[in-house]
Amino acid sequence: MSNFKNDLKLLGELQGLIDEAKKTANPPDYAKDVFGAISPVLKKAMPAARMRAVHQIDVLTRAKARLEELMEADYESD
Repeated sequence: MSNFKNDLKLLGELQGLIDEAKKTANPPDYAKDVFGAISPVLKKAMPAARMRAVHQIDVLTRAKARLEELMEADYESD
């Protein structure tokens, strides 16, 4: 597989990770109640998990944008 195809695959994988992190960062409204019913510890852990997910979204989004820039520059130089 060419580097370009590998890079496109990587972009797709990065987007998948971003989408997963967005779900963690933005849980449905009822999630706190459900986690609270299961375990108060889970409910208390939600803000920390959300903050980690927000950080992951930031890092992954920047990495994806940088890879897109590098791919564009490489494509234009060919």
